Amino acid sequence: MASEQLSSTLKDIMQMQNLIKYLVILLLTVALLTISGCSILNIKQQSDAINNTGTISGSLKVETDNDALAYILLFKVQEIGTELVSKYALQGDGEFRFYAGSGTYAIAAFQDTNRDKLYQHSEPATIYGGAKVSDAIVIQLDSNRAITLEQMVIHSPLEEKTEQDNISFEIQRLKSGELASLDDPKFSREIGTLGLWEPMSFLEQVGGGLYTLSPPDKHRIPVIFIHGAGGTPLEFEHMIESLDSSRFQAWVLHYPSGLRLDIVSDFLVKSINQMDSQLTMKEFYLVAHSMGGLVMRSTVMKYTSSTHRAKIGLAMTINSPMNGMASAEFGTKTSPIVLPSWRDVAKNSDFIKQISEWSWPHTIPYHLVFSYESGSGDDGVVALESQLPMWLQSDATRLYGFNAGHATILVDRIFVDRFKHIINASQ
Repeated sequence: MASEQLSSTLKDIMQMQNLIKYLVILLLTVALLTISGCSILNIKQQSDAINNTGTISGSLKVETDNDALAYILLFKVQEIGTELVSKYALQGDGEFRFYAGSGTYAIAAFQDTNRDKLYQHSEPATIYGGAKVSDAIVIQLDSNRAITLEQMVIHSPLEEKTEQDNISFEIQRLKSGELASLDDPKFSREIGTLGLWEPMSFLEQVGGGLYTLSPPDKHRIPVIFIHGAGGTPLEFEHMIESLDSSRFQAWVLHYPSGLRLDIVSDFLVKSINQMDSQLTMKEFYLVAHSMGGLVMRSTVMKYTSSTHRAKIGLAMTINSPMNGMASAEFGTKTSPIVLPSWRDVAKNSDFIKQISEWSWPHTIPYHLVFSYESGSGDDGVVALESQLPMWLQSDATRLYGFNAGHATILVDRIFVDRFKHIINASQ
């Protein structure tokens, strides 16, 4: 009899859990329907487009005596000609990866030896396929396909000259090194929400990029702040104000947080390379909140795999779901609309496995910040077990715990004072 009662009770609990799950989906759908300025159709179309993106990866070897930045360029081949759709910057040898929809593409690379961001015939260059323009191999990319190319090598100018010289390869949607202010409307919380739900609209309307909040200065250490899901650089206002402006300069990454996280970290790596070329800096720091911590770890993994002049002098994650989130995993399996970034934040995702299995370089000081709310096992959003997995604790130079909420920690006086102390004592 007791066994039957126990079985009945367990069945009731399971039914209740299923009911709760269905209610979560219902509430999510209602939330989507009430998002200001967004439509379900736009969100689904943009999420599907990003989720169906393919990748073209490869590596570049630079065999010249010059240490100038190298640019890898992705062109879409069309009937009316070729269109530059993306570029990747490397400081010497390294790996690159492009994200694109289905289509036909070509890849070229050149070393900007005179550092004018323009291509001249005299500069070392290469085409994927050979040393001549006529040797170019076109790449056919299908949705969700991952293509890995053979290594490209730059050692001398092209044997055949292109038709144009002094070609600028600027792409306006994403910017690196522009001067901005936290008062700028593009950093508003409404824009942060747009970036989560409609990342492609964000790119069209805002662009995003890596911005400096003061004129670039090679004598001050750049501190790069990386926000989380639905966030903007505005969230770091108190922390930025606490910096000693005679020693540090604040840079902020502003990106649509609905994107796949590999896309974001790839952009940040090439932006740091461009920043290094501009400042010839010795080191820089990385500070990330929430989902931004996943972007930061992926960035360090990719950055340290290539040759660089500047070192990472300090890294910090704050309330980051480094072991993924069960809620995101549930959402990817049951939600009628799956945001691209959910796939990476989800517990047990390929992205989480990749960054957790990678070994953190112990030459880079890593400060792990977590928080909790009284009487709770989380900060109101991220569980402590995801903020503090054992594999992450072993990577950390030091751990810091605070009684604060997931977002309110960034304005908590005790935390901001501790952050200031850590930064000032970092050298």
